[in-house]
Amino acid sequence: MKTVLALAMLAACGGNDGVDLSGVYLVTTDVSSSPCGADMPTPMAPAYIHFTKDNELGATVWSYEDCTDAAAAMCDGFGEGFFAEPISNGWKGVETSDSFSGTECYLFYDERTAILTNQTVVIEASTWSDMPALDEAHCTTDEAEKRGKTMPCEMHEHIEATKL
Repeated sequence: MKTVLALAMLAACGGNDGVDLSGVYLVTTDVSSSPCGADMPTPMAPAYIHFTKDNELGATVWSYEDCTDAAAAMCDGFGEGFFAEPISNGWKGVETSDSFSGTECYLFYDERTAILTNQTVVIEASTWSDMPALDEAHCTTDEAEKRGKTMPCEMHEHIEATKL
């Protein structure tokens, strides 16, 4: 399976630190749906999230991890989503992937935003995917990006959290 983290904006945005998401946030809302539709409270939602900044190819990339404590000492260690493109009041991340096995093509498009207003961050994340009738040569991340949000929506999550 090939995955492409959309860092295309990095070259153009190099050196732009945008909105500072760093820190620990108390999760006040975490709802999701799969397939997309009527969001419900997310089972086993984190109590806290911890945003950290990294540098990839000279550009800022944000991610967060789920934590059970306010000190961010007990976190799951897995980065949840990547946000590489500065947008108004926050960051955006796009990831595409494809997989081809036998005669089946699988395309995946994931988009997420983290918007900070005052001390509240709102994260919206959605995943779209499809199994189109494509041969291996046409089953590509470019095709996944081209189809994007026109594919069936597989998952949506909405998180609101207050900075400590």
